[in-house]
Amino acid sequence: MDPEKVLIVTGTLVSAKERSIKQFLKKQIDSFKASSGAWLDTQLKVIGAENITAQARYMKSRAFKQAKYHRTVSTVFGQDWNFGAPELTEVALMTLLAKEKIPYEAITYGELYGDEQLREKLLTECGCVFASTTLLRDLSELDPLMRILKRASNKVVVGGALTSILHHDFNGSPYIDVFTVGYGEMLVPSLANWIRGGYQRLEPPETGRVLQKGSTTLLYSGVPESKNLDFIDAPDWSLAEAYHQKKFEMVHYESVRGCPYRCSFCNYPFLFDDTKFRYKSAEKIVDDWEVYYKNGARYITCLDSLFTVPPKRLKRICELLIERQIKIKWICYARADDLTDLATCQLMRDAGCIQVQIGVESGSQEILDNMNKRCTVEQNALAIHNCRKVGITTLATVIIGFPGDHIGNLKKTLAFLKENPPDFYYSAPFNTRVEYIPILNEDNRKRFGILTNQGATSSAPYWKHNSMSSTELGSLIRWFNDQVMSEKMSLEGTLFYKIILNYDPGTREELLDYQFDVVKSYPGMRRFFKWVFDFTQRKLEADVTRVLGNVQPAVGADVPRIPIQSLR
Repeated sequence: MDPEKVLIVTGTLVSAKERSIKQFLKKQIDSFKASSGAWLDTQLKVIGAENITAQARYMKSRAFKQAKYHRTVSTVFGQDWNFGAPELTEVALMTLLAKEKIPYEAITYGELYGDEQLREKLLTECGCVFASTTLLRDLSELDPLMRILKRASNKVVVGGALTSILHHDFNGSPYIDVFTVGYGEMLVPSLANWIRGGYQRLEPPETGRVLQKGSTTLLYSGVPESKNLDFIDAPDWSLAEAYHQKKFEMVHYESVRGCPYRCSFCNYPFLFDDTKFRYKSAEKIVDDWEVYYKNGARYITCLDSLFTVPPKRLKRICELLIERQIKIKWICYARADDLTDLATCQLMRDAGCIQVQIGVESGSQEILDNMNKRCTVEQNALAIHNCRKVGITTLATVIIGFPGDHIGNLKKTLAFLKENPPDFYYSAPFNTRVEYIPILNEDNRKRFGILTNQGATSSAPYWKHNSMSSTELGSLIRWFNDQVMSEKMSLEGTLFYKIILNYDPGTREELLDYQFDVVKSYPGMRRFFKWVFDFTQRKLEADVTRVLGNVQPAVGADVPRIPIQSLR
């Protein structure tokens, strides 16, 4: 064993590249056992699996081969875009460790979980594990993975987005030696000194602190003195390319920390144990992108909570990209009110922007106000139309089940999507796993009658409020998605995830027809999934009643409601 070698582990509990059904089921069972909201989480997974399963079967069918859109769909889905880039966390850690002259290996949870021989080899070779939680959802996923990483002879260091969520109530784990919170760029030098010193003494950064929780040390980075993040070096993607022995046309990039807004469902403003919005300058961003472009990158995914803020920075980024003739394509997250100016959208398109993801959230102004979105239904509509005019692909997210939501407001959202169709949409369930988001503060709990399963080790904890409960959520999501896809309003993002980056608007009608046929295919299989859904529904209702008591929301006569049975 090399006591100073670090094994970087990233990824998810379950990936889209699962090779073994047995391993897939084992992971799900391990997570289910550790979850405090297992039945809601299971039901949501069943909903997601239904159309994906139908799609996989349909694309092998005779009906698909005889369809008018067969050639178009086959061509679009058959192309290999070669975008299998590693997580940004992996590349960032490689860059930071290389700077500290610490040797490393890198692998994903899926690869470790599925290959026992490889797992034992790497865990025997490496004295320390850096385990990323960026794509893990909760403790029920984290705990089983840490069990397979921890050895008596090694140290396990955990960090990433999930640690920022969990640290408030984290009481230590026998499988985790160091639990890090904050800026990795500030934490890795301290960890490197600890590694080089034989793991004897862990000193925090100058702005940080150390706490002891059981057998686990909590290491906090503190926050930078300045709101300017130009001091953060760009991740060196050439290190990842050398390690994996392949070129990556797509690279991931991050230029902000936090968010200047306070949407009541979101925890982005509080990640990294920070509350201030900090960002890199336009000049720093374009300098970094120019290096990537000259090294062969052709696409950049901006992982920022918001890339379009501040507006002056966005304008300067676009102007510099055009001025320096950096012909790289990029995608980003954006607020609708930043896209209501057609000239701004055109400038973004001229500078290489090909896709934006917009948090539309609802077609009801009441719900947008409940969310503290500081945005209007009209601005959401204008943003979608402006992007379509200039040729930027739109992905719209919709949240179902937020306090105040009910069938009447969901119908308003459907009407919005029908009148202002984005290219793609995602429907997301209202989620209470992050207990410090604004909607769960004491005032909002009283205002909306919110009751949650506190301290939940689940990615989908149980909840109820004055207009809905989590027992209704699954039926509403199934109904909502069926309405959107059956009426050919928009393309469901999960089904078309592989092709979104190179979406051609000219294929829209054919893809909508294809999606319609997928949704209506295999009635026998649908009956099976309905049986599974109904089974999870009964279990969910019983479990929520056990945990939260009577779950019937206390709605008034003025709130439109329909029986759950009619949505199934």
